Amino acid sequence: RYIGQADESTKMLLANLIRASELVQSFKKVAVDQSSEARRTFAMRQYLQEILLSLRPKLKRTQHQILIEGPDDLELNSFPGAFSQVVTNLIVNSLVHAFDDMEDGIIRIEFNQDGSLAVLHYHDNGKGIDDQHLPRIFDPFFTTKRGQGGSGLGLHLVYNIVTSTLRGTIECESEVGKGTHFIIRVPMNPELSGATA
Repeated sequence: RYIGQADESTKMLLANLIRASELVQSFKKVAVDQSSEARRTFAMRQYLQEILLSLRPKLKRTQHQILIEGPDDLELNSFPGAFSQVVTNLIVNSLVHAFDDMEDGIIRIEFNQDGSLAVLHYHDNGKGIDDQHLPRIFDPFFTTKRGQGGSGLGLHLVYNIVTSTLRGTIECESEVGKGTHFIIRVPMNPELSGATA
């Protein structure tokens, strides 16, 4: 009985060590990417999963779900650090604004290729954005959480990274009570493709 329990404990320990190792590797990769302007080829699905791993401490305190849908083999030759900052800011924005009174929100990140562009659809089923606020969401310092921790820079930063570093475009569709949908189009290879979207 002791040997059986020891064997089971060892397997659990090994599984947790492997999971911890994966987390550390993911943290290191995303942290290095975010602190440098290095350009490299990366698989979008795998990198999205690494970003989610790095956000696990923030997400594990919630019941929210994040679903990723898209081809395994879609690769970009771009700036993964900038890409990581965009996705991280969108997720944090959903947690702070869209889900501030929800316990079980759903975020769907869908991506595909359209010619020379990678297209990313980011959906949340949160409370949505009021029509009067929608035209201003990318403005610097605009926030509906003034005095509650909102800086008004999250989506402004997202807009600047998408249009400047990634040389793409970003649009937002939203309706109160029906969630928010961001559509991001970026060149698969910015130097070759330019910012045609």
